[in-house]
Amino acid sequence: MEILHCQSVVKRNPLFATNNATNSAVFRAPLSNGKTSMRLYSIINDNEAKNTAGMFVDEGGSEVVPRLDEAHDTRHVSMADEICLGGSSESNEGGDGMYPSTPSFGVRQVVREIQTLFVPRGWPESVTEDYLRYQLWTFPSHVFGWMSHSLAGSSMLKALGVGSGPVDSVGLSAAIKWVTKDGIGAAGRLFVGGKLGFMFDEDPKRWRMIAEAFTTLGLSLEIATQVSPSNFVILAGGGTVAKALGHGIGRPCFRVIQTHFALANNIGDVSAKEEVWETSAQLVGIAASVALLSGLETLGTPEAVVPAWFAVQAAHVAFRYYSLTVLSFPWPNFKRGSIIASHFITSGDMLNVNQASALEKMFESPTTLPHGTDCIFGSSWSEITRTWTLTNLEAIDVARMYESEKYILVIQEDVIHVILWVDAQGRDIMRAMLQACWIDAHKQSINDTQTLLRSSFESMRETFEYFEQTATNHGWDFERTIVPSQDSRLVMPTVD
Repeated sequence: MEILHCQSVVKRNPLFATNNATNSAVFRAPLSNGKTSMRLYSIINDNEAKNTAGMFVDEGGSEVVPRLDEAHDTRHVSMADEICLGGSSESNEGGDGMYPSTPSFGVRQVVREIQTLFVPRGWPESVTEDYLRYQLWTFPSHVFGWMSHSLAGSSMLKALGVGSGPVDSVGLSAAIKWVTKDGIGAAGRLFVGGKLGFMFDEDPKRWRMIAEAFTTLGLSLEIATQVSPSNFVILAGGGTVAKALGHGIGRPCFRVIQTHFALANNIGDVSAKEEVWETSAQLVGIAASVALLSGLETLGTPEAVVPAWFAVQAAHVAFRYYSLTVLSFPWPNFKRGSIIASHFITSGDMLNVNQASALEKMFESPTTLPHGTDCIFGSSWSEITRTWTLTNLEAIDVARMYESEKYILVIQEDVIHVILWVDAQGRDIMRAMLQACWIDAHKQSINDTQTLLRSSFESMRETFEYFEQTATNHGWDFERTIVPSQDSRLVMPTVD
């Protein structure tokens, strides 16, 4: 963090429990967002530069928390802790300037307490810049989501006969049907966890919206039980399967998003605050559902729950979509990687993370390059050679061309196939991506496939270092590149 207009007072501080007498200082820095950061440091002589067990006192001076400090810079300043305060950077009047004045209880204190409740410690430095925007869009999505679930649940209870007929028979029938539909839904969770888990890391935005589609289908089937109570088990069971698929897809995507937010390796804190956001939205959504259902009951139009559900679910999905659009992942996937590579090839410029994320089409298939060429990563050698159109000499020439790479790229029937070696990493994938995007951009002007292949390879070799360095300067992390890939990896000997 940059320190501006730094005030400090260096004096002997009894709060540091060290073997030797240690000096300390408090640095108070006004930040651009109007808050003040206070950092308590211990100043260690050059010959004593080592980890120091420090103590940190909160702004009220009542709690002492042990910390482990790190030596830093030539002066070996070790930071004990950081607190985000709402006050100014002025020293406590009448005091020694050692500690900032404690904010008086009021609006500022309430705001700070709310901030402590809803955002991770150290915000905004401890999370990515898109964290708060995502949460603000997700909150109404959660509200409408809980309303949607409540309305669907009320429809199923009505379909089961709750509220009419003898209590005992209704209760037994409801229990049997409810257990049956839950048993049917368990299959969905098994399928998602066993078969689809590897796909979510590459494109969590797209899969999160696919999860919403499954959830919407499931809830609509549950709503339909009110229209056709005699088909309760089929409709509710199908609804549970669809919702289980949605849940099984959505939760892993949600974990990817949480990990992205944890800029300071504070995934536990980020997860805990997410629970606060969702629980708060749940309370609001349940209260709104009760009010809506009570209003429909008072008006004598309980059947209006069906159109009300459609409106609520539409709002939920819309807010979910907009919450995902604000996310900016700094690692290339197929879409973002192809966007920055194609833009670099055609313009010579590099898009930053936010610019590329804004151009990312959430629902587009992750196998189509920006100019329309299909590109498949992880193709198998047997698949390629099955429709091989090259002579043996041409094939050997291709193999020799890629002998220093961790991939082989070929063009078969206007489709680019990338065969990955078993030890190919993210950087190797981006080399293949840059070559593939060059082919995608120049395929109309070069008709000969072998010329196109060799020209693209030579261009990649000439420009990749600059491409990578420019991308790194714009916030991209090529080592974390991930693309949808088939299971095949190649182990191939060097061609003599």
